Amino acid sequence: MPISEYDVIILGAGMSGIAMGHALRQAGRHDFLILEEATGIGGTWWHNRYPGAQCDVPSHLYCFSFAPNPNWSHVYARGDEIQRYADDCVDRLGLRAHLCLGTKIESAAYIPESGRWLIKTGSGQEYSARHFVASMGPLHRPRLPDHVQSFHGTILHTARWDSSIDLTGKRVAVIGTAASAVQLIPAIVDRCQHLDVYQRSPSWVVPRGDQPYSVRMRRWLAKPLIGRVYRWALYVGTEATFPAFRHRGFMPRVLRWVATHHLAKHVRDPALRARLTPNYPVGCKRVLLSDEFFPSIQKDNVTVHGAAHGFAPSGIINANGETTPADVLICATGFDTLAPLGQIKITGLSGQTLAQRWAEGPEAYRGTTVDGFPNFWLLLGPNTGTGHTSVLIPIEAQAQYISRCIQQLDSTSAKAMVVRPEVLRNHNNDLQLKLKKTVWASPQCSSWYKTSEGRVLGTFPGFISQFSFSLRRPRLGDYQFL
Repeated sequence: MPISEYDVIILGAGMSGIAMGHALRQAGRHDFLILEEATGIGGTWWHNRYPGAQCDVPSHLYCFSFAPNPNWSHVYARGDEIQRYADDCVDRLGLRAHLCLGTKIESAAYIPESGRWLIKTGSGQEYSARHFVASMGPLHRPRLPDHVQSFHGTILHTARWDSSIDLTGKRVAVIGTAASAVQLIPAIVDRCQHLDVYQRSPSWVVPRGDQPYSVRMRRWLAKPLIGRVYRWALYVGTEATFPAFRHRGFMPRVLRWVATHHLAKHVRDPALRARLTPNYPVGCKRVLLSDEFFPSIQKDNVTVHGAAHGFAPSGIINANGETTPADVLICATGFDTLAPLGQIKITGLSGQTLAQRWAEGPEAYRGTTVDGFPNFWLLLGPNTGTGHTSVLIPIEAQAQYISRCIQQLDSTSAKAMVVRPEVLRNHNNDLQLKLKKTVWASPQCSSWYKTSEGRVLGTFPGFISQFSFSLRRPRLGDYQFL
C-alpha cells in the first residue's frame, strides 16, 4: 500500500479539527487531510449522546466566530444540535473533501532525515506529512470504575450511549453526580422504575436559566451586525466572571452565594442539603449549571447513596457491604484527561515518545507545541481550558497560531521548527505560579484539572482574551529551526 503524502495531517474531526482546517484554507493551503476515528463529525458531541446532553456555554458563544449560527433553538444548545452544526460547518467551510472518517491512527513518528512525520493507521495505511496537528480533546476517552465488569447487567457510559437500551420500568443506577449526571438524571428519572444515584462527592450547581429562542429573536440574530453584537456581549459577560475563580476577592463570594442560595431554594430537607453541599471552594471543580437536578433527585423513585464501593453481579455494593440491585448501570464517571491521545504512540527526536516526555503530566508551550517534537502541534493542549467561557475561543486562537507558524517555517530554508526546552520550561513554571492564585490549585479538592501531585494542567490562569492575545503572532526566537 503506497504512502499518501500531505503537507499537514490533522488528527480529529471535532471542533478543533474543523477550526484547524478552516485556518489552513484561509491561508490558501489545501494540501491537508483530517483523520477521524469515529464514523461521524463533532468529536465530543458525536460521542456524548446521552439523554439531556447539552452545552454549559451560551449557544451563540459556542460556535465559531467565522461560522455564526442564528438558528440555535435555546440559549444553551442541545448536544445533537451542536453535532449537526459541526457537520454543517464542514460543508460551509469546504472541508468535506479533506475528511477521512473511520480511520484510527496507531502511531506517528518524526523522521529527522526527511523532516516529515510517518503516520500509521489501524488499517495498515501510511501517511507522510510535514506537519502533524493533534487535538487533545480531554473529554474523549471514557473512564470506567475499577471492577465494574463484575456487574452482570447492562453497563453504559454517558460518552458511549446505546440508545437501543430502554430504561422504561428498569431499576437504574447512576455512578457520579458531576457534569454529565446532572444533565442525564432529569432526562431519565421519569422513565425509570427506580433510580439509585451514587455520589462520591457533591458538586457546586448554579442556575442555568435556559429558555428557547423565539422565531422573532432568531430573525433578529440572523442580521449580521446584531448577531455579532450579541455574541460580543456574551463574550464580555462570560469573561467578566473569571475573577470568581481566584482565591480571594468579591467575585468568589458572589459565586458561592449564588450556588448556596440555589441549593437552599430547591432542597428543603436539611440532611439532604448537607449531603449536597461541597466542602471545597466553588470553582476548583467544574461548576455545573442545572435547574432540574435538585428537584429530580428528590422524586419518590430516587435514592441518593454515598460512593459505590464495589460491584456484584446483581448490583452495587455500598460502604457497609450491602448490595443494592440494578438492571442497568450508567457510569457518569468522566474521562482519562491525563492521557487524551490514548494508545497512539507518538515518537519525536531521539526516539523519545510523547508518553515518556509527559511521564509527570502533559505540558506544552502555550498549550500548542512540545520540545523534542518538531512540527507537532496541539489543539486544546495543556493549560488551554477555561472554567468560565467557550473553549472555541482558545481553539480558534491556536489554529490561527499554528497556521502562522507553518507560514513562517515556509519562509525559511529549514525543514522543521521545535520549541526550545528552556522556553517551554520557563513558560510552564510561570503558568504554575499564576495558577496557585486560583481555586483550581486548591488543596481542598482533586479534579481532572490537575494531577495527584497538585500540578494544574487543564486550565489557563487568566482571562481567555489574554491567552488569545499571547498567540497573535509567533515569537520565532522561542523556536529552533532544523
